[in-house]
Amino acid sequence: MRTPPIEWLEKVIGINSITHHTNEEIVRFLIPLLEETGLKVETQKVIENGENFYNLIAYSHSLASPNLLVLNTHLDTVGAGNHSAWTKNKGNPFKMTRAKDRIYGLGAADVKLDFLCKIWAARLSKPWKRPFALIGTYGEERGLIGVQQLFQLKHFKPRYALVGEPSNLELIYAHKGHLIFTLSAELKSRKTKGKLIAKKWKGKSAHSSTPELGDNAIRKGLVDIFKRGLGIIELSGGSDSNRIPDLCEAILIEEQTPLTKSLFGLLSEIDELSKDLKKLKDSRFSPASSQISLNQAVTQKGKLQLTFDIRLLPGMDGIKLQQKIEALAKKYSYIVETISIDAPMKGSKNGMLITQASQSLKACGVKPLKKTKASSTEAAIYHQHGAEAIVFGPGISIGNVHRPNEYNSLAQLSIATEFYTKMLQLPPVGSA
Repeated sequence: MRTPPIEWLEKVIGINSITHHTNEEIVRFLIPLLEETGLKVETQKVIENGENFYNLIAYSHSLASPNLLVLNTHLDTVGAGNHSAWTKNKGNPFKMTRAKDRIYGLGAADVKLDFLCKIWAARLSKPWKRPFALIGTYGEERGLIGVQQLFQLKHFKPRYALVGEPSNLELIYAHKGHLIFTLSAELKSRKTKGKLIAKKWKGKSAHSSTPELGDNAIRKGLVDIFKRGLGIIELSGGSDSNRIPDLCEAILIEEQTPLTKSLFGLLSEIDELSKDLKKLKDSRFSPASSQISLNQAVTQKGKLQLTFDIRLLPGMDGIKLQQKIEALAKKYSYIVETISIDAPMKGSKNGMLITQASQSLKACGVKPLKKTKASSTEAAIYHQHGAEAIVFGPGISIGNVHRPNEYNSLAQLSIATEFYTKMLQLPPVGSA
């Protein structure tokens, strides 16, 4: 069998590993599969808000091996959004559906099934000729936090990293960075005799690295509010910081409030900043420029909170951009509550790992294509720690992930498994 057992695929899609939800169940399912493969297995446990999160680490020889190849996959997913929009899964994104060559379900492409391909490849590639580790991380979808925890382990110093993301079987050697920031302002209580209005706006979800493929429901709602001169009492929209929101709901009053006026001014200036960012282009990427996307809005604990993200081109000064954002926030009496920056990755087309990966793809009958990626990945963290890193995985990203009816291809899962098998059967990169 060239692909992992179908019951494995069904099981991992059926497990809720949404990024803010503990990943304990999926880790418990995977540990016996890894042990049965003959790998040594460890976990790295982190407790957040009373919940357990794990990095899953399985290795053939030693994590301290000088030529260690890491095959990394994140086990978390974004939120499912509106379940009724998952028409291929009959309203249940955790119930795997198969239709001819396609497997539908949350995490099918991004990126849980990739880890199963790697486990199956480890079984097919025995006896192992090179030291390697299969690593399943937590928290990738909220700032690459799991992979950063890995490097707290003193003995973890990989030389090469093959990072799983849906790449349509293309070899990704460079990608954009990711800046996320949350702005908040106090909701000053005020008595009003005006009529309360409940409003709802629908959009279309998409990965925030390709916002043009979605329809931002929060933006749609705010434009309507500003045009009609209404005031915001409550606002809610968006489920993830890296996903275009498909729904926005609000409770409004028939008079504009100071908060609404200041929000209009703030967003107008953020739009101008976004226009400036679009002027900087790098033709290697699609989209070729950066822009600012408003992905979450919520009123809670007496505050309005807005979460934005920006995809940073390699060479872009994230710190300088952060300072501009902080200045804008201060001007309109907003507070920058959180800000995180994931660096871009500027790798090489001609590195030793990508050369070997190209040869392995050719042996699978696939023409190797070296490309860039508009989103950020864990490969940048490996790159920062001195490893040569590339991104590869089965499945289509653009127009498919971070939205309902996400799917993967059995044909691509089969090729990916064969590719990983060939990579593990090769001698270590750089060995004599």
